[in-house]
Amino acid sequence: MNLPDHIRKRGFRRWHERQLIEAHASLVTAFLSVIVVAVCLDQFQWRDAGAKPWIMLVLIMASIVLCFKTVTFYFKMLFRAEHFAQQATCGSCKTYGVIEVLAPATRDAYDDAFAASGICEVAPGDRAPIVLVGLPSPTQ
Repeated sequence: MNLPDHIRKRGFRRWHERQLIEAHASLVTAFLSVIVVAVCLDQFQWRDAGAKPWIMLVLIMASIVLCFKTVTFYFKMLFRAEHFAQQATCGSCKTYGVIEVLAPATRDAYDDAFAASGICEVAPGDRAPIVLVGLPSPTQ
């Protein structure tokens, strides 16, 4: 499912909240992987017999890779949510987050959608049409 479909399904506010929750969950994962690296480095000794030093090295490397991936995902999701949150306010009536996604398109289509729809008269409970401009989905 692409970004406009996700927003249509959940609504912008729920989509935005979910993006922030997912981003911060990945940040917690990164923090926990840093703790694993610190503990493994503290306990690591080449003098230990058997496979323990090699298992510790593999665990350290895996935790470093996991930390890098999750921090990258955190910033990607956070910037994406912020980028679209900046577009979620009507320029005239200052209504925030009560939008309906028309299509992912260019800035011209975004301006045309607002000009053609009379958005500034959004009644409570109605959705203002919007065209998302900007970033690709995280799968791209």
